[in-house]
Amino acid sequence: MKFITNTNDIRHHLGIKNESYPDPITNITFDSRKVKKSSFFICLKGESSDGNEFIDEALKKGASLILSNRKKLAENNNKIIYTPNTIKALRKISKSIINSFPNNRIGITGSNGKTTTTKIITKTLFNSSATIKNFNNEIGMPLSIMNARKNAKNLVIEMGAAKFKDIDYLSSILKPNIGIITNIGHSHLENLKNTEGVLKVKSELILNITKGGYLIAPANNEKHLSYWKKIRSDIEVITFSAHTNADFTAKNIKESNAGMFFSINSKNYDVNVDIKTDLCGMHNVENILAAYIVNFLTQKNNKYFQKKISLIDKHTSRQRKLDWINNSMLIDDSYNANPDSVKKSLELLSKYKKRKLFIMGDMLELGKQSASYHKQIGKYAADKGIDIVLAIGDHAKYSVNEFGKNGFFFECEKELKDFINNNVKSNDIVLLKGSRGMKMERFINV
Repeated sequence: MKFITNTNDIRHHLGIKNESYPDPITNITFDSRKVKKSSFFICLKGESSDGNEFIDEALKKGASLILSNRKKLAENNNKIIYTPNTIKALRKISKSIINSFPNNRIGITGSNGKTTTTKIITKTLFNSSATIKNFNNEIGMPLSIMNARKNAKNLVIEMGAAKFKDIDYLSSILKPNIGIITNIGHSHLENLKNTEGVLKVKSELILNITKGGYLIAPANNEKHLSYWKKIRSDIEVITFSAHTNADFTAKNIKESNAGMFFSINSKNYDVNVDIKTDLCGMHNVENILAAYIVNFLTQKNNKYFQKKISLIDKHTSRQRKLDWINNSMLIDDSYNANPDSVKKSLELLSKYKKRKLFIMGDMLELGKQSASYHKQIGKYAADKGIDIVLAIGDHAKYSVNEFGKNGFFFECEKELKDFINNNVKSNDIVLLKGSRGMKMERFINV
């Protein structure tokens, strides 16, 4: 049973007296196109549309309840709840739910790996409820909480940040007893300016971990680790790393096209566990390490973790491997991109001994340093032995120029698709990656 099952659940969490027999709620949405019978429709005002304009449509579709900031509309209709600010109302509902939840609350943030780590933790813990898709902002996170199961033993929530105070806002709702920072990298630099800004915003999570709780953090940067340990003295910091000394480390890593074998080792906590997984890449070793620590802190069941991680769907990671055109293989990592995640994907691509192609779209939100970061990617691809770079976008041309010979820039989608169809060969390995705004998934079906 979910936390929200009927209209009186919403009224209760908003502190409104229940005056009527409750109607069921089976769907919660802020998209009027997805409203159906028994929906809870949340009216939000965006840059191009206002949910309030679709209230009549939502009622005709059978919505059970509507949250609106238009007072007059709610005066004569008990299916409409008025609130001055729908975002604040979502915060109030989700905070009230969290206050009634007695079990583990696990909050995850970081520049890369948040969604994959969230999924791994959810799949390797008993009875967990988690973030829906990648709903990790001030709108999406409350929806994930409202859709969570009431009897879950673990609530696993991802938190994203585009500007300062975002993580503080989200983690103050969740109040996690276990917080995870996956890494600190070059993300959202348009607002955060540099990695120091990224460090500051991700570290806001630490302020809201419950007293006596845990911070799980990477040990790869001593300066960052020292900074985190100074923020709180009443929580325990547990570190992980595949590269350096940490509380939990990966040993004897063996990687192939079929996946990875390695052991998780901890002298401090007397752990030595063998891992077999279909997931690939050193970044996923660290995602698994973080997830294992959560298992160690909550259920201490190595056999369950080993079984679940060995069965985990390789599509849990955003790097999906697909049979592609002309008997080639596509690594679809099109969801999003920043300089760090692109380098990790190129490192994975470089492991293959066949011809390697990189189809690249712009990395967005990098601010004034965008050209420099794109040049870095071109050089990195060349250094890693990538054979061909194909690029599209306003900034990716800098990567092509830096890559040099066998780097090709395309002004339009059709030109790039034509080149792919005519030049990708049997047994080629092709990486597809770019920022969300570039919609690189449009090149999967060429």
